[in-house]
Amino acid sequence: MNRDAWYRDRILWKAEQHKLFDKRCCKFSDLPENYASLIKQIVSMDINPVLVFWGNKDTWTVLGEKGIFSVHNGESVFSDLDGLDKQLSIFYPDSADPDSIKSEATYIKLDVIGKLIWVPSGSELFALMNILQMFPLSERKANL
Repeated sequence: MNRDAWYRDRILWKAEQHKLFDKRCCKFSDLPENYASLIKQIVSMDINPVLVFWGNKDTWTVLGEKGIFSVHNGESVFSDLDGLDKQLSIFYPDSADPDSIKSEATYIKLDVIGKLIWVPSGSELFALMNILQMFPLSERKANL
């Protein structure tokens, strides 16, 4: 199994564990054509999209075999998966109520590059964080 296929399998396995497909997430291959078309105009298909978190046409995130791409607040953010180095945090404004952060936070901060990616609040955010914290995957396990 090559690296990309192994990453895809791991992403889908974790997504299934977190029951992401019952929520505001789907496989890229299951995305309605009008949404997929919009994403294809913006994102390089070289990342080999796997999952999509959809808010609206201006707010969404795509997780691929090679990277993550997020659009929100007029900004586009990209990071390759291996560059994440397991360094992520939940981002919320200082004015946020500490008791509601877990249920209302909608951004994961990619600490290595200091950029934010959008994710639906609640369990989807924590599931994506858990998936992203796998990367980079050990090359020894991938038989590369």
